[in-house]
Amino acid sequence: MANANSGNMLSSILVIGGTGMVGQLLVMASIDAGHPTAVLVRPGTTSDAGKAKIMGDINDHKGLVAAIKQAEVEEVESQLKILVAIQEAGGVKQFVPSEYGCDVELAEHMLEPAKSILGAKVRVREAVRAAGIPHTIISSNWLQRFLLPRAGNPEANVFFVNEKDMAAVAMKAVEDPRTLNKILYLRPPENLCSLDKLFSLWRLKSAKPLRKHILVKKSS
Repeated sequence: MANANSGNMLSSILVIGGTGMVGQLLVMASIDAGHPTAVLVRPGTTSDAGKAKIMGDINDHKGLVAAIKQAEVEEVESQLKILVAIQEAGGVKQFVPSEYGCDVELAEHMLEPAKSILGAKVRVREAVRAAGIPHTIISSNWLQRFLLPRAGNPEANVFFVNEKDMAAVAMKAVEDPRTLNKILYLRPPENLCSLDKLFSLWRLKSAKPLRKHILVKKSS
């Protein structure tokens, strides 16, 4: 989340969930970009240099409101509690919900358990829009360090995006009014790659003879 800035100062950033894989990268990207940065953490969580630590919990409404009043924010259905706190705190310039993957409203054919997770994210989107909260949704497609997709077709292309790049773009979006109330898609053309191409790159860069096994679906 981001709170309104004054003059030419960069927006203040509050990261909720800043100790997770993506959260840590958002925190570092915020610090690197020069934003005053705070992280909402549970009591007992260690603090890193360069960021303020705000003790609290997402289930503590009063504490959440107080944290949001102090800063601006980036951070599945638990986010609905954040929306209520944003409305009460006021002054939030921009809310970036926790997504950073595929466009959940376009993933119609997803199977469980992913379907339920994405459904919760859709409900968060709907609640943000209904509340009129200024926001930016970031769709970074496939975060390449998280895991490798096993597509049925090895020639199917997908956009691979480094999480650090995604976090850096998220910080730029906070200061760019063109991103307000929009979905920001990260689709670097040079990052479009298939599993076949990725395998070839591994073989080229490792200079090792890698073996490829293709599994064919058995007929019933």
